[in-house]
Amino acid sequence: MLKLIERGALMVAGLCIVTLGLMITLTVVSRNLFGWGIPDDVVIVRELMVGAVFLPLAYVTAGYSHITINFLFKRLSEHAKLRMLAIGSLISLLILLPLAVSAWQGFLHAASSGAYFFGDLELPEWPGRFAFFAGAALFIIRLSIICVTDIRAAINGNTEYLVERTDADYDFVKED
Repeated sequence: MLKLIERGALMVAGLCIVTLGLMITLTVVSRNLFGWGIPDDVVIVRELMVGAVFLPLAYVTAGYSHITINFLFKRLSEHAKLRMLAIGSLISLLILLPLAVSAWQGFLHAASSGAYFFGDLELPEWPGRFAFFAGAALFIIRLSIICVTDIRAAINGNTEYLVERTDADYDFVKED
């Protein structure tokens, strides 16, 4: 189920990127050809970027597709690699938990206060805040699963887990 939600968030992020491209193109063309711009284009582009950046984080994390620097990692023993993965995922989770809590508080404030961006269209703030929270929450959920799995593998000394964990092409998140 989580994998399906992550794919949905990835699709929404892709839609945000396509919309960003169309919005920027339309703004440039309309300003150069007709002398007028799209109202609140800067606000719209800024809010779409939030969705484009944060919504796919959980999907990328599930596939272990983040950029890594592993020239030192490859020199470690297998048990040290397991411990390093467990420590790294735990530290990442602890650092990102406040981000998710803050994103939730920002969304609640924007939604309950009716906050909006000043401009011609007076667009509400809550959709962008919700996209930020949804991306952060999915990321935290996926990272929590990975953290528990990493810690369990480190405690049990499961060196076979390293193949799954360090090979980005391996489909770690299995659907039952």
